[in-house]
Amino acid sequence: MNTRVLLLGCLLALSAQAQDSKRDMWTWKDANGVTQFSDRPVPGARKITINSSSPAPVAGPATSAPAAAPAARAAPSGAAAVSYQSLEIWTPESGESFFGADATVNVRMRSEPAVGTGDRLLLYLDGKLVEGSGNSYEYTLGDLERGAHSLSAVIIDAAGNEKIRSAPRVFHVKEPSTVPPRAVGPSLRPQPPPRPQPKPRSPK
Repeated sequence: MNTRVLLLGCLLALSAQAQDSKRDMWTWKDANGVTQFSDRPVPGARKITINSSSPAPVAGPATSAPAAAPAARAAPSGAAAVSYQSLEIWTPESGESFFGADATVNVRMRSEPAVGTGDRLLLYLDGKLVEGSGNSYEYTLGDLERGAHSLSAVIIDAAGNEKIRSAPRVFHVKEPSTVPPRAVGPSLRPQPPPRPQPKPRSPK
């Protein structure tokens, strides 16, 4: 009985190791009537063919899916966002007048703190962006039409969002006076009093 169990164990082991193959075996009964097996031919043995296949893989313990990697943080910008406390136009003075068609107006601005990296300082004249404006605190305006004009300054961020705006500053461009200087002011001389005219003589 031990021999039979041993042979069956070998047969099962060979079958488990086989990779989708066929193996020839021989079987017979000995003098005691016990069925014997061998992988070699034996006189009086009967040949049998065994179809073997790879055993199904044993499923391992269930493992949880790897946790999703945390979203990548946005790369920090080169400089922190600047918060502005003030922005103003301090030249020209409010209500200042300039004379002549060729008059030039010097514009000066200031902010607290200074314009930060990525932000832009823009100047508007009568609601229109001054050409070439961008981060400069000084401009010279010319070729201005006669009348009242309004200035305003704005700081925007890299996305074009307004961060702070100055109060408007109004100035005037006027034509020079055409009245001669002698006709007005201290140079004006009073008219002499009228002199009495002599009476005409009556004829004799």
